[in-house]
Amino acid sequence: MKNKYLGFCMLLLCLNMNNSFGQKLKEEKISYSYNRLPSATIAGVKNYQVVAEAAYEAKNKQLLADYKEQKKEAIDKYNRELAVYANLVKTANESYGKAMAEYNKKTVGKKIVEQSLLASGKPQKEIITKPYLESVEQPKLQSVYDYNTILSTYVKLEGYQPDPSNALKIVVLFYGFDHTQPRSIGEEMTNVSSGSGKTSTYKSIVYHTEFSYRHPMAVKVYDPSGKEVLSVTPPELNSYKIYKSGNSDRQLMSNNELLIKQNEERVLQVNLAFINNLLNDKYGYSSVKRDATLNYIKNGDSEYPDLTMAFNEASSGLLMLQQDGPSAVVKLKNANEIWNKALTESDLSNKKARINKEITMAIYFNLLECQFAVGDALGGQNTLGKLNSLSMTNNERRLKLDYDILFAELKKRQSIN
Repeated sequence: MKNKYLGFCMLLLCLNMNNSFGQKLKEEKISYSYNRLPSATIAGVKNYQVVAEAAYEAKNKQLLADYKEQKKEAIDKYNRELAVYANLVKTANESYGKAMAEYNKKTVGKKIVEQSLLASGKPQKEIITKPYLESVEQPKLQSVYDYNTILSTYVKLEGYQPDPSNALKIVVLFYGFDHTQPRSIGEEMTNVSSGSGKTSTYKSIVYHTEFSYRHPMAVKVYDPSGKEVLSVTPPELNSYKIYKSGNSDRQLMSNNELLIKQNEERVLQVNLAFINNLLNDKYGYSSVKRDATLNYIKNGDSEYPDLTMAFNEASSGLLMLQQDGPSAVVKLKNANEIWNKALTESDLSNKKARINKEITMAIYFNLLECQFAVGDALGGQNTLGKLNSLSMTNNERRLKLDYDILFAELKKRQSIN
């Protein structure tokens, strides 16, 4: 009995030690913005201007000119035929009048004889067909925009001033909205109904409106000397996509013209946002939003006051990075110093150690996030190098790979700038 009691006490002691040294790691999702350097740079240039080229405008003008010419020709032809028509009617009326006068001079008997023997009776007035104005169908023109307004709204090169002097010249090329005609499509659906404890299936037809579309665009960039430094036609903007409305149990009677117009305007905005992101990734000094994760220890104030301090410094530093950069960097560096000091206690083989393997890995990933946020490419590479010597779970390996890519890109951008 005494031995059983002693064993029970030892078990309680082990449990207490595990609770004392066991770590309850938690994650905190933090969204912050960091400053991203451009992936290409033009030395000495701080201004930009954006202009539009709409290749279809010339086609629009030609279609309008052709329409006006065809309409004029139709009117001229109608007027000529109308003048001839008036003369033909006049001549026909005169001929009919003379014929009737001659006819009226004849006796009744002669009229009867001529009608029975010669098959000629009372004269008939000639019917002259009145000419008509031929209809000329109006051309379907591509939409024309207030390009200065729309480009100044959606295309802004961060870190530059909108000024045409000594500027990067950005030319956005519009090729016009292209689409098929909307059509209503019916699909057979299998439905399940239940009642009285039984289930059954039945068929029904649902309808939706569908059409294909694209709004192709391209972008070119010239340096202040006029040299072309970028020319790209993004395939994302030039491939067809499919619009599909929601399902309805009855055939849809939609206003196709309005439907097309609404989608054209929406796609125009989406495509210009895409071009804006492309340009800022290439040349802009951008503020980029990032969703990150920081690790902390739940209820760790008593055993981990240092790590609690580091987490608080890091989280507040990340959040204030854009509002007060210098103060934020100080906080992030303080957090890094605390974490690096804690890593000197790391004991990967002892689960009961204050800084055991689980805590060690959490600190390394916290370090990587903060090093990336302040642009410390060298520090990040060193941290990644230390992680390479450690065994990791699949999730940890995937997370490390994400940071490998982030720091490789950061190093590349820094080398260019």
